[in-house]
Amino acid sequence: MKKFLSLVLALVMTMSLVTVSAGAKDFTDDGEITYKEAVDVISGIGVVDGYSDGDFRPDDVLTRGAAAKIICNLILGPTTASALSAGTAPFKDVPVTNNFAGYITYCSQQGIISGYADGTFRPTDTLSGNAFMKMLLGALGYDSDKEGYTGANWTVNVIKQAVGIELNDGNDDFVGSQAVTRQEACLYAFNTLKATMVEYSDNSTVTVGDITISSQGDYSDVTNGTSSDGNIEDDGLMQFAERYFRDLEAEDDTDDFGRPATTWTYDGDELGTSANDADATYVVGDTADTLGTLVTDDACLDYSASDGRSDADVYYNGEDLGTYSSNRGNHLAGKGDIIEAYENDDNEVDTIVIRSYTYAKIDTVDEDLSSTHENNGASVALELVDIDDGSLGTWYDDYDDSDEVLTGYNSDYTEGTVLAVAISAADSDVILDSYIMESVTGTPSAARAVDYSTNNDDQVAEGTITIDGTRYEYAGQMTGLEDDENVDFDEEYTIYLTAEGYVLAVDGDASASLDDVYYVAGAYGERSAGRLTYYIETVAVQDGTYAVLELDSTDISTFGLTSSLSLI
Repeated sequence: MKKFLSLVLALVMTMSLVTVSAGAKDFTDDGEITYKEAVDVISGIGVVDGYSDGDFRPDDVLTRGAAAKIICNLILGPTTASALSAGTAPFKDVPVTNNFAGYITYCSQQGIISGYADGTFRPTDTLSGNAFMKMLLGALGYDSDKEGYTGANWTVNVIKQAVGIELNDGNDDFVGSQAVTRQEACLYAFNTLKATMVEYSDNSTVTVGDITISSQGDYSDVTNGTSSDGNIEDDGLMQFAERYFRDLEAEDDTDDFGRPATTWTYDGDELGTSANDADATYVVGDTADTLGTLVTDDACLDYSASDGRSDADVYYNGEDLGTYSSNRGNHLAGKGDIIEAYENDDNEVDTIVIRSYTYAKIDTVDEDLSSTHENNGASVALELVDIDDGSLGTWYDDYDDSDEVLTGYNSDYTEGTVLAVAISAADSDVILDSYIMESVTGTPSAARAVDYSTNNDDQVAEGTITIDGTRYEYAGQMTGLEDDENVDFDEEYTIYLTAEGYVLAVDGDASASLDDVYYVAGAYGERSAGRLTYYIETVAVQDGTYAVLELDSTDISTFGLTSSLSLI
């Protein structure tokens, strides 16, 4: 370990260092990035770059050569690492002119990576999660030979150690044998920044006759008595970033929803704010109910007054509603609303956050704003339209000084794109979050008229709709139908689904062709195992196609039928 650090120090001291410009980077494909916090930080400190066209391409696979560059950027810093070069070819398939030759040479010399038995390195081959974790463990100071990262069982030992220090944190689907994507590499590198460095006790060598025996002590955490302790974790230990990126700081904060969060800054530039993981999360899936009924020791979040929840601060789409005890009987939560609980250091519920989404459609997209709009610098403007109330206004992306900023911009945004949006309850000019919704189009075979419940000025929708044999429940903020309005079974509808699968909007403006029009030719019921099921026989007007549709018993009146149907 000491030899490794001295080589790093020598290289750094022999070069003139230039401060790397940092700051949050906006990619044209931001909406496709799953590990946003990790990509924001890792790209912000210059470890992984985007492409010249503005893309990040999060799901492109990582090559062995690119992995070596990431490791060098982490250990040496991007400026120093970029000056690495190879005097001679490190492997027979890596000439000195190869773009990654310097990075590969350095990592090979430090024992972080190795080639194949045939003398090749294969820099363009993809890299497995196991191999990348081995490289990151080496950067943290773990000795490959000592810890068994070589030999027949190397993958078992690597993954046991990597998972043990949570290098895969955030990816519950980690499979070490699979190729690493660019955003996965950012996630694992980001976790490395927060991991604690290790070092080994002094080596000893004993020579007896012609036999030399070398031994090395066990590793221990590196202590941190410098001013950087607390930049990442105030624990008296040296985290990776506290050694190699001392200008990187993690500060406790809250996000736009009111969730406890972490704000990352590098050399004074803000890289982004990301919500912390909730200690408990619940998606409301039953009938509309008050917050007090939902957040109990026998319901969704499994928290009781003994957990200290009474004094917890409650936030609804960013608006501070006061303490839980003053809101538990007043606030309705509807289907699809997301309730999160956050604990303090005493394991008491400190914060309860409700996130609720509504519907908006993009009416127009303006991507040429550089000289035409007062918000100079915005890359795109979206005119959003609510299905019921008309215009929601113009929202600008990539302009942090505006109150009207749409976060999570996706390059797939076009006119007509439908978004789930969370509008600030404290300031209706602010959209807190957004994402493109999945849609299903078809003619309903069953539906319940929408019913709105109200409590203390809260209004939530109830009801269901069945399309293509699948029954969907209305989200609490569902829009597109009036109170008690039935859908038309001769009309084609498009429904838009939240990430949790609830209907956030029903749009009846989708064009329906004559193929979708039919008349009822007959009706009957069947009793099986004590269950009565109703059917109608239909004939399509366009081509005379015969079909049988199954009905819920509550829907037979929609067709002017009675419950006294003949049974077969």
